[in-house]
Amino acid sequence: MHVMERLQDGVLVLMIAGRLSFYSRKVFQAVIRNAETTRVHHIIVNMRDVTAMDSSALGFFALAHLTLAEKHVGISLVAPPTHIKKILVDANFTQLIPIYETETQVLAERAFILGSAT
Repeated sequence: MHVMERLQDGVLVLMIAGRLSFYSRKVFQAVIRNAETTRVHHIIVNMRDVTAMDSSALGFFALAHLTLAEKHVGISLVAPPTHIKKILVDANFTQLIPIYETETQVLAERAFILGSAT
């Protein structure tokens, strides 16, 4: 698994490539820990280049959601490949972490929510 990070409009975007598996857990956990310290209010996980995902990756995302929610940081998944999106939908993961087709959709929704909160 490879991870690239960038900040965009106060949102941390994680570009993940490769296989998400039990063996990539330490990298993923470190990325989430680092994300917590950046003081962003939302994290986008762009999964466009993820090639495979095992059941332990579902656990990583669930744990990340719980950990981040305690700190009032949201998380969204973007552009998972069809076979991975099916796994997420079949596991009812969309009830926990929303899935979007593009980063722009997440940013637009966040702007709307933040705008309506004032």
